[in-house]
Amino acid sequence: MAQSSGPGWPALGPASSGSWRGPGAEPPEPPEPTPWHARRTLWLVIAICTAVGYLAVGALATGRVYWEFHRKPTAGELYRAATAEVRDRWRTWAAERIFPTSVPYTSEQGGVEQAQRVGIASGTGCADGVEAASAAILKRHGCRALLRATYVDQLQGIVMTVGVAAVTDERTALAAKDALMPPAPTEVAGTLRALAFPQTVAGRFDDAARQYASAGQAGPYVVLTVAGQTDGRPAAAVRKKHTSALLLAAEVGGNIADALALRAQPDCSQKRQWKC
Repeated sequence: MAQSSGPGWPALGPASSGSWRGPGAEPPEPPEPTPWHARRTLWLVIAICTAVGYLAVGALATGRVYWEFHRKPTAGELYRAATAEVRDRWRTWAAERIFPTSVPYTSEQGGVEQAQRVGIASGTGCADGVEAASAAILKRHGCRALLRATYVDQLQGIVMTVGVAAVTDERTALAAKDALMPPAPTEVAGTLRALAFPQTVAGRFDDAARQYASAGQAGPYVVLTVAGQTDGRPAAAVRKKHTSALLLAAEVGGNIADALALRAQPDCSQKRQWKC
């Protein structure tokens, strides 16, 4: 009986499929290199895919920008736009619009009368129209401007100066108002200064003639008022304080501040007033 090959060796011979080659056998030929046109095709495919990717990203970005500029503003955006518009009215509105020629108030008899404007201060400095104590409070609360105007009541017996201070926001304005509120209406020390206009009905209204003071707030604005009598009598000379007759000053100041702080719905068709 013939001995068979070992288990780890392939069978020899012309019909063998084993990989072992005897001495002197020719080595296998190396594989054919990839043709140059095949490599060029590969790079061309990569370049096309990259270009398509960039075009897709660019198209998406362009569509996003187009949509952003042509969509309607959201409720939050409208609210922020209205808030910013109110906050900047002290400089965007004309002085005559902030301080109208006439402002309504309620008379002691219950009817509606009109306070008439005498003049408007030219300066807007936060320390220009208030005493040092009030100026320090306004500065601490981020005052940006202090606007003042003087009015007289319909019978021209009461004169009042209204000051509107623009601060950063509504919460700050409320805190400033609380800090500026006089202990009592007749305690006018450290408050708004009287604004007199020579050769007018308010020509005698100076700081000594102040008999009444108040502080209020509307939106991002603090409103301060002082009032006295048009004859210029000093407050120290008045034995019986007629506080009820001077209450109209706070109402006039409040009406001015309320109109200034009234929130308006943004109108994108009004290009000069709104930027949508």
